[in-house]
Amino acid sequence: MTTRTLASFCTGVLLALATSAGAQTDVGDAEVTFTKDVAPIFQRSCQSCHRVGSIAPMSLLTYEESRPWARSIRQKVAQREMPPWYIERNIGIQKFVDDPSLTDEEIATIVAWVDGGTRRGNPADMPPPRVFAEFDDWQMGEPDLVVALPEPIVVPAEAPDWWLNIETEPLDLTEDRYIRAVESRPSLPGADKVVHHAVTYMVSPDDERGFLNEYAVFGQCIPNGADE
Repeated sequence: MTTRTLASFCTGVLLALATSAGAQTDVGDAEVTFTKDVAPIFQRSCQSCHRVGSIAPMSLLTYEESRPWARSIRQKVAQREMPPWYIERNIGIQKFVDDPSLTDEEIATIVAWVDGGTRRGNPADMPPPRVFAEFDDWQMGEPDLVVALPEPIVVPAEAPDWWLNIETEPLDLTEDRYIRAVESRPSLPGADKVVHHAVTYMVSPDDERGFLNEYAVFGQCIPNGADE
């Protein structure tokens, strides 16, 4: 039987201080179009996953790709199921690095676009295409700290999903640090074909666990840290 090696899964951490969040506004009565109003929202909050080769089931890079999914998009964003975000909206720190969650105004804009007939708009209003880093690069930039699995894990080429709880060695930090952002990814060639999901937690000396982020296939992991 052939086997496939799962990478030494790495979590990169940016260390900094935290701040609080801002307010949201309502959508006006102007005609909502894809090129002017919706495309910028998709670029900021959706396209990291919704593009060819990434985790999402469809691409949302263009009007032609997005229009057939309009009703589903409306439902998912109105119910705050998409984009995924695990931070309580009314509790604690609200301003996070690369926060992909939608504001109330952005949700209202998408809803108005769908309810208004999914107008394309003027092609000249379309923003330039977003430029993405390579899938095997750190999406958030070079981390201050890389935490790797103790050793590579080998899994069969054909087998049921494995659910593993893996603890890394204690961090060798000489002083207390705030976590500014977190990103996780496989670190050996081909390991992205094995790892489907990975949830990262921080375990304190008294065994309290704090959620950091979730990795899903090729998608950029949600940075879970605050601006300086």
